[in-house]
Amino acid sequence: MGVVSVTAGKVVGYAKGEADAKIKEGENNDNKYGRWFKMNNVPWCMIFVQWCFSCAKAKDLILRTAGCEAFEAWAVKEKLTVSPVMVQPGDIVLFDFHKENKSVHVEIAVGPIDTKTHLIPTVGGNTCADGAKGSQANGDGVYYKKRKLESIRLVVRPNWKD
Repeated sequence: MGVVSVTAGKVVGYAKGEADAKIKEGENNDNKYGRWFKMNNVPWCMIFVQWCFSCAKAKDLILRTAGCEAFEAWAVKEKLTVSPVMVQPGDIVLFDFHKENKSVHVEIAVGPIDTKTHLIPTVGGNTCADGAKGSQANGDGVYYKKRKLESIRLVVRPNWKD
């Protein structure tokens, strides 16, 4: 299954471009996304998602927030959630790595679920490289990831206009 929307494809393209550029944060969560959002030196996974959507001219499709929990509440209220097994490129994936019953991290799906491994390919900001020591929810850069279904709290599908 490919990207279902031109705009979703643009969001995915921006996310992949940042992962390909191997973007890393500076000291104390200093990064270009936080400076752009005018909220630097904070955990920035949701800010990265905001940046990708803004660059793709799709910022009006999602709630402007830096918080995963606020985004989750908005998406549920707006009825924008889909089953994780239905994930498509451009969907926003919220995670609860330690079963805390809340979203603690967010990434952008860059492909459908792999039917053999049941892993979802994503790009995330403020996470760690595979195999690296550090927090998956407050890491040091933008990376390609393959995430397990069990770590997913919610998948959000924006109301793509195209």
